[in-house]
Amino acid sequence: MYLPPHFREDRLDVQHALIRAHPFGALVTTGAGGLEATHMPFVLDASASPFGTLRGHISRANHQWQTLDPEQDALVIFQGADGYITPSWYPLKAETGKVVPTWNYAIVHAYGRVRVVEDADWLLKNVSALTDQHESPREVPWTVSDAPADFIAGMLKGI
Repeated sequence: MYLPPHFREDRLDVQHALIRAHPFGALVTTGAGGLEATHMPFVLDASASPFGTLRGHISRANHQWQTLDPEQDALVIFQGADGYITPSWYPLKAETGKVVPTWNYAIVHAYGRVRVVEDADWLLKNVSALTDQHESPREVPWTVSDAPADFIAGMLKGI
């Protein structure tokens, strides 16, 4: 992605804040058939590695998980706010007219290797963390433990 130096944001805490505020990312990988992408929510564990670790889950019905190569880099794209910038906002428009429209946006590209985890305890912790993250603002948050354990166990087998 082309990124002019004056717009670049290298502070990890700012990047993490965008990921937390907009956790629905696009996982992009290369499979035998070419590029594949799945849009899914992620949980960021900032302390798990120097740049943080993203945790998510993908349905077994989604073909992408079968083509994940732990030796290849993957990309997750998180998109924050964006908007059109009109040339009318620039003082230079009135002076010379030498202006063009552009787009302003906040995006984090996270690169790393994908690891498939099929351990039911790990999956339960991940699904619970994801649920807790998104239910926490509610007055009465729903938790995974609100559903019958055998139902949740069956659902985890689909991940």
